Amino acid sequence: MHHPRHFSRSKFRLIAVTGVLLGAGGWWLWQPAQPKAPKSQPMTVIADERPHKPAPPQAPPLTTIVRQPKIDQYLTAKHFSGSVLIVRDGQVVLRKGYQERDRQQHLPNTPTTAYYVGSAQKALIATAILQLQDAGKLRVDAPVATYLPAFPNGQRITLRHLLTHTSGIRGHVETSQPMTPAELLTDIQHRGIRRMPGRWQYHDSNYTVLACLVEQLSGQPLMTYLQQHIFKPAKMRHVGVAADFKALPERSVGYQIKDGQPVATNPGDLSQLFGVGDLTMPATDLYRFDHALMTGQLLSASALKTMLTAGSASTYGMGFYVNPGSYSNHGIISGWNVTNSISRSGQTYIVLMANIQNNLRSLGQVTNDLYGLLNASS
Repeated sequence: MHHPRHFSRSKFRLIAVTGVLLGAGGWWLWQPAQPKAPKSQPMTVIADERPHKPAPPQAPPLTTIVRQPKIDQYLTAKHFSGSVLIVRDGQVVLRKGYQERDRQQHLPNTPTTAYYVGSAQKALIATAILQLQDAGKLRVDAPVATYLPAFPNGQRITLRHLLTHTSGIRGHVETSQPMTPAELLTDIQHRGIRRMPGRWQYHDSNYTVLACLVEQLSGQPLMTYLQQHIFKPAKMRHVGVAADFKALPERSVGYQIKDGQPVATNPGDLSQLFGVGDLTMPATDLYRFDHALMTGQLLSASALKTMLTAGSASTYGMGFYVNPGSYSNHGIISGWNVTNSISRSGQTYIVLMANIQNNLRSLGQVTNDLYGLLNASS
């Protein structure tokens, strides 16, 4: 869960809140791929079971790049622990890991360390929904009952309300017990509504419903759809799911500061975060998503404008907060804290992935400070 901008809000011990590169001595380049319309026929039921997906391949080593020492010094002085990627005008300004990804084994964070991204995943789900609208398979202003006839207040609640967290649903109360997407959807429907749609209240369940609709209307399991229509065209090669995280050679361990010391966390089963916080990736892949989104590789121009328009006074659009100078996203899983920000011009991308959740008061403020340092050096 989020506070109204970038920042965290606890939900028992699971927290889901709230997105080319240089090789050794040179650039990782890619040719932009065009998104393809889904070819599968719509299903009438949501898949409860999906094949086990093997862990993504380990990312090849990336060299550390520091083109602005003042930014590096600022992050070091802040005791930032994690990986940072900053790109401005197509050039990597900073690509570096800070402190350790595993404090027991003294393994360092690197540019290719993998992290849970928490609610930063919601931007991918919003992208998938808008892709399906571009493909003619749904309308974001259609009532939810068009696709889920039993949905509470489904004639008044639209997909746009779900996308902007203004649906008024009560939503599922997350625990650490395993649940299937179908069971989550049933519980969300059973819990009914809190109020009429229109008032902003951030709730994971809005995007759980949307993730289920991606499966239903595309005819594909969610990860299959994301792989074909987002990960592949954006060249995101190292995205994983929570169930496979422990098998990754460069996975990070999440920590929380308790009594002044970092203590390792155990997020447990994350199946209840279906579509809203169960993905893992390195900073490079979240940047690639942001870049592909902003350069028209994933959505039509009209769909991107819809996504990046605030849906309420909260400034939340669809998967991103719409700030005066930037679009930003934020995610937390117990022990991990992630934010990604894109300047309105598309000139600057900042990705911060931390494996100490609570040693910094605000990653949003850190991001703002980084913009200031970048602009001061221009």
